Amino acid sequence: MIDAKIMEVRFPFSATILQKGDFYVAICPEADVICKGNTIEEAIENLKKEMEKFLGEELSRGFSKIIIY
Repeated sequence: MIDAKIMEVRFPFSATILQKGDFYVAICPEADVICKGNTIEEAIENLKKEMEKFLGEELSRGFSKIIIY
């Protein structure tokens, strides 16, 4: 019998949030992914969804660091 082990890999991505007029821009510099939203929360959620597409998997732990300017 083969003993299968599952290895979990975590990706520590950060997010930088900038306010641009009436909306917010969320940037993940490690992956060069940029999104926007009407609120900070919406910008972060949109960035998380795009990062999941980029990685091809769910970003279960979210971002390791969020910087808001």
